[in-house]
Amino acid sequence: MAFWTFSITSERLSLQPNKRYKYKIIICLLLAAIAFSLPYFVVIGRDLYMLILSIGIFCATYAIYDFLFKLNVTYVFDLTKRQLFHKVPGLYTRKLMDFDEVYILLETDNCEPHYVLSNKKDRYGKSYAISDYFSGTRKGALEQERYETEVLEVVTQYLSKE
Repeated sequence: MAFWTFSITSERLSLQPNKRYKYKIIICLLLAAIAFSLPYFVVIGRDLYMLILSIGIFCATYAIYDFLFKLNVTYVFDLTKRQLFHKVPGLYTRKLMDFDEVYILLETDNCEPHYVLSNKKDRYGKSYAISDYFSGTRKGALEQERYETEVLEVVTQYLSKE
């Protein structure tokens, strides 16, 4: 199962790397629904009620934030302008950098690798994640290899086009 989507046309390449967040959002919404409905089915004290309600509010807020700002994040590689754009559908689109400045880097956070886009001038400065974290297991290594062959090769070929 692919946790990313990308579409290729003659003028642009669109990459949505965070489709895995869909399952995290569903789990958080289920936890929020359980937290909000539990006091109607079980008699509990006021302190426990406030704790459960706080957990429900936290889970709902986390799910809304991920839905708005992470799930639908799209990186658009525009070949006509030779520029990279960061797009959150319905909210904003902004230019990140030109194709000449794009550098794809393998970073690790807490020993879990993931790919990021950064500027060639400042490789370890501001970066934009284009893949989810790959675990250190055999399944994570296979997922990383699959990502490298299906997505990274296409992106690097697209960046090198004139």
